[in-house]
Amino acid sequence: MQKRRVSISVFQLLIAVLIIIAIIITIIIVRKNFNFQQIIIAKELGDFSGSGTLEDPYKIKKIEDLVRLAQNVNRGNSYSNKYFELVNKLDFQDDASYEKPNNKYGDINKDGNVETIKTELTTGRGFEAIGDSEVHPFEGIFKGNDNTIKNLLISVNGEEKIFSGLFGNNKGTISNLKISGNITLDENVENKEIYIGMLIAKNEGLIQASTVEGNINAISQNKNNTIKVGGITAENTGKIVDTASNVNITASQLKAGISAKNLVVDHIEDSGEIINCTNNGNIKEDTASEHYTAGIVADNQGGNITSCTNNGEITGKNVGGIAGKTTGYIVACQNTGNISNVKVDSDNTETAGGIAGILDISKIENCKNTGNISGLTNVGGIVGENKGTIGQSRNEGKISKIEEVIAKTSNIGGVIGKNNPTAKLIDSKNFGEITSTTDTLVNLGGICGIFYNTSVIENCENNGRVSGSAKIITPNEDINEKCISCANNSGGIVNNADFGELNIGIIYGKFEEK
Repeated sequence: MQKRRVSISVFQLLIAVLIIIAIIITIIIVRKNFNFQQIIIAKELGDFSGSGTLEDPYKIKKIEDLVRLAQNVNRGNSYSNKYFELVNKLDFQDDASYEKPNNKYGDINKDGNVETIKTELTTGRGFEAIGDSEVHPFEGIFKGNDNTIKNLLISVNGEEKIFSGLFGNNKGTISNLKISGNITLDENVENKEIYIGMLIAKNEGLIQASTVEGNINAISQNKNNTIKVGGITAENTGKIVDTASNVNITASQLKAGISAKNLVVDHIEDSGEIINCTNNGNIKEDTASEHYTAGIVADNQGGNITSCTNNGEITGKNVGGIAGKTTGYIVACQNTGNISNVKVDSDNTETAGGIAGILDISKIENCKNTGNISGLTNVGGIVGENKGTIGQSRNEGKISKIEEVIAKTSNIGGVIGKNNPTAKLIDSKNFGEITSTTDTLVNLGGICGIFYNTSVIENCENNGRVSGSAKIITPNEDINEKCISCANNSGGIVNNADFGELNIGIIYGKFEEK
């Protein structure tokens, strides 16, 4: 049998060598840039302990479990009707809270570097919310067992619509959970819609018996951003019960201790309900803005706020101890914190009230203020500007005009600053002192600063001293001529000044035909 001779040319050898070199270079590049350890760890994190039932819930034992939960929800697993429980106290800064604090999970904080899990979660963007968008909500039941998750760190930037908090979008139930942390907004963020809440960014489910503490700083000079900031949640269309915030907030737009925005959505059961919640944090804006600031809800759109208390100091252009503006029902609520307008040039639109800055076509009943209220345009112990109905409410705080700033017109009252033409005030009392220094025009009253002939003040009582000063002084001592069954148990003091006009009365400062 004749053997066939095979010859290899120099050109073929060269091609083979080049192919081998290319393969070697590819292997080196892949090894350098691909995190094989991440694949191993991801496999290790494939399952939670437990079966996700009420009797045998999934266990959150370490911080890796939180990361795994966030990753799984953000990939599309909502865990609908599955049960979780936090079985340990966790601290993002403590090695003992991790299974393996020096292992690498990938670029969790999205700073372009793959570092240890502890470094990833305590630097850069920090923790990624559980439920990062409207299409990736959490729909399970998470029980905190009164355990605390400490040192949560989030730096907000990036996506077009940003959900920032421990949970991003919640359609499930979160209960008995305690969170402490810090959230900051990157000042370079532009043209974004931003939801920030220490516990949940956007809540469509139930929050119950939970507590948060820490700091949120969300200052942005870019007016094309839409920013909502809440100690508990940025926006609530669900229900929040027996929950407290100890978060100090500084923000440029809508902000409040419990929820920046609270509104009713028809298809959600108990939508827009906030019951027995407390804010102890100080809420303020860096500069005066058109956005509302409040202890419980900044903008309450038809929701019910019941038996809630604010103890924090609230400062802004349009401020209220319970609500900045409300078109919903507020009942049995109390404010003890000091409420004030920002000390900047007045544009004659500021509001400040112990319960609400603006009550718009709704009701406030059985509420009480004991905090001091100082403002510029419409300032009241219960409501700065009333367009609805107030009943059986009581002010005990001192009500005053801010001295350092001149306003065009100031309406200051023990219960209401301005009672609009369709408004009603019934069965309410003032016990606080009402004062004003000299200004352009001040309407100062024991119950109401100014009210109109088509509005109602009935069965109200003033027990607070009224005092002011001006060059032109018009006193009004009417109790029953325009008010109905009103009473006064105190007096007033007026002082002459070099300028300004003062309308002052033991019940109302000025009555105006409309």
